[in-house]
Amino acid sequence: MRFHRSACWRQRLVLLLGLAACKRQPEAGREPVRTAAPVSANQAPVSVDSGPELSAVTPGAIARDVSVGCDSAAQFVRRALALEVRRQEGVFDDSFRGTRRVGCRLTARGSFTKLGNRGEPVDIVGQEFESRHWAHDLRYDADGPDGSDVGVRQRESLCLVMGRWDGGDDSDTSSAARPPTAEEDRFDVIIECVHDMPSNADAGVPDSIWKTAASAGLDSLYAIAVRVQYPPYIDGDFDGDGLPDAAVLVEQRSTGKLGIAFVHYRVGRVVVVGAGNAIAGDGDDLSWIDEFDALRKGVSFDNVIRDRPTSPTAGDALWVARRDSISAFLFWNGRGYTWEAHTRRK
Repeated sequence: MRFHRSACWRQRLVLLLGLAACKRQPEAGREPVRTAAPVSANQAPVSVDSGPELSAVTPGAIARDVSVGCDSAAQFVRRALALEVRRQEGVFDDSFRGTRRVGCRLTARGSFTKLGNRGEPVDIVGQEFESRHWAHDLRYDADGPDGSDVGVRQRESLCLVMGRWDGGDDSDTSSAARPPTAEEDRFDVIIECVHDMPSNADAGVPDSIWKTAASAGLDSLYAIAVRVQYPPYIDGDFDGDGLPDAAVLVEQRSTGKLGIAFVHYRVGRVVVVGAGNAIAGDGDDLSWIDEFDALRKGVSFDNVIRDRPTSPTAGDALWVARRDSISAFLFWNGRGYTWEAHTRRK
């Protein structure tokens, strides 16, 4: 999972803290955020009055599962940032798309100076969610000089984690020589948790591909998983019949288990591997993967995929991996999809 803030204008603050530079983490690598050390006791709570403009919350009851998610989110902010959290429950327009929601909104305010060099507030809170097995939902990613947004979910519980701050003027190089103003040093964290059944219609898989799966009734059983990459599918000829196929990352709605739907859309066939369906030698859940790609049949060199299947493949092989750990191939052997595990080469 990748959490980061794009603005690098705060070089003057970084210099004051004795750091050499301010660099954005690369988008392509989507490196996971390192676990942050506990915040020091001098990170005192800051009032959340006069925060960023948000829609009004009409007080009302919320579902129990949403309330539990709100409890967790508030705990994450208190533990990771040591900030006072204001909580509102009811009906509101969410701060990402303006969608009408029923849930909770949590707000907190902090100081970049007191945060030190621990990273960005959205990164730090996002790491707390990730460590408690919340999955990234890339549909809700946004980045800019004055803030960043990420979405995290556990099945049908969605939390939008947003940061707002004064990104300054990157062209004003003279500002690096002075301390930040109070406004520049301030950040606001907003978390909105709601019940949200993920729709496959906005998951980034073209209808020309997914309609085969939808026609087979997969929409009610599986949600397209947008946690590893966007769009969440890989093109290939996986059964070697000379026709295009797609490998789509999916999550079983009833359990949250991750897997791959091989959609042979030219012939109207779908095979789901994992996501609650047994994989020989690897259970029925691929939630451990953070990379997947296609190894084209006959290719002798690939600068990303260093391993090679030891068994013959009928078509392209799907490669899945956990970064710098283990990898495996899923490939068609003429009768069905088979699994071949590898230790990841470094």
